[in-house]
Amino acid sequence: MGRSRAVQRGFTLTEALIVMAVLAVVVSMALPSMTEMIREQRIRATGFDLISDLMLARSEAVKRSGSVSLATQGQGWPDGWLVTIEEGIHQGVVVQRRAALGHNVLVQGPSRIEFDRNGRLTAGGTASLELRDVARNETRRCILVDLSGMPQSREGSCS
Repeated sequence: MGRSRAVQRGFTLTEALIVMAVLAVVVSMALPSMTEMIREQRIRATGFDLISDLMLARSEAVKRSGSVSLATQGQGWPDGWLVTIEEGIHQGVVVQRRAALGHNVLVQGPSRIEFDRNGRLTAGGTASLELRDVARNETRRCILVDLSGMPQSREGSCS
């Protein structure tokens, strides 16, 4: 009588190597665009953090009817920043603290932005911060504080 042959299941080594080679090609094509997306997201996140902290400093100045500042800590913007009350019984109290940015994002602009009791800049005029991509050495985002004290964000340089 005939012997029945057992059914083989699984992949051969050749099939597995072909799948891995195709996967490696697909990943190598997607990697550059992922790197760019991560770089752009870091800059957007830093911009969002700066905008929200500028708005916090402005609203705290109006609420407390006194000066509140957003200023760098340590050696400058790469070391992070603080939102601090500048007047009154709570003078010196830190309202918000942001950690270091890391090495991929560079912020250029004044090291201190202060709002008065009306929510306007104490120095008068406007203030701007530029966020640069360190790897590409190009300005990616501009944060501008206008005459009314409201911060705005836009792509590109401030000039």
